[in-house]
Amino acid sequence: MSKIINVIPEENYRLLVELDNASTIILNLETRLTTMRFALLADPVFFHQVTWDEGFLRWGDKLDISLTEIFQLART
Repeated sequence: MSKIINVIPEENYRLLVELDNASTIILNLETRLTTMRFALLADPVFFHQVTWDEGFLRWGDKLDISLTEIFQLART
């Protein structure tokens, strides 16, 4: 399974997720900001506080998105 090696927050609530296999995913969260799950990300300051480890994007202890979920969200 691939691992996350870097994440770059971009404009319009997009995340550029770089993987260890040289692939990148542009994850567009803009349309999901009105959902209960992702509502905290509507705050641009909070959105840009994203960190990562090999398998998750994290916003402190408030929200995390697994690599599996990233793949699912990127497809829809």
